[in-house]
Amino acid sequence: MLLYNDNWKGVKAHINILIVGLIITLIVVGAIYMFNKKEYINKKEAPLAAGMNFDLEEVQPFLNRLSFSVLDSGFTAEEITTIEAQIEKMNKDHEIKEIGTFRVIFKGEKAEIRIEAELHLEDDSREVVLLMYTSRELIELIDEEMMKHAEEIGV
Repeated sequence: MLLYNDNWKGVKAHINILIVGLIITLIVVGAIYMFNKKEYINKKEAPLAAGMNFDLEEVQPFLNRLSFSVLDSGFTAEEITTIEAQIEKMNKDHEIKEIGTFRVIFKGEKAEIRIEAELHLEDDSREVVLLMYTSRELIELIDEEMMKHAEEIGV
């Protein structure tokens, strides 16, 4: 009987060591996971966008303005026509459409502006919210141009 109790104490000690080891391992693995998850979230921030409501007839003048005021080389006439045609095809209230990604030149460097449109129908009026996604610096300038444009047309 004495031999059984001595063996049991040894087994219990080994089980306790195993449990403590597992707990320490779980803590270390959890900490590594949370650290990596935080790094992943920082790298995958939500895209930056500038957006504004436009009457359909204001889309082309604004894109032209942007092409000459902020960009070294902006939207071509063909691209603007394509953007307008895509918006014209929209016909449901709150319809959202990815218009496309357009290559431009900003401060001598290649850049891309992704445009998304959301249509708003109210009675006989059609408005579109243009959202433009790109780099932080370019977004800030686009947003400034949107504010200037809105002020000039009295919105």
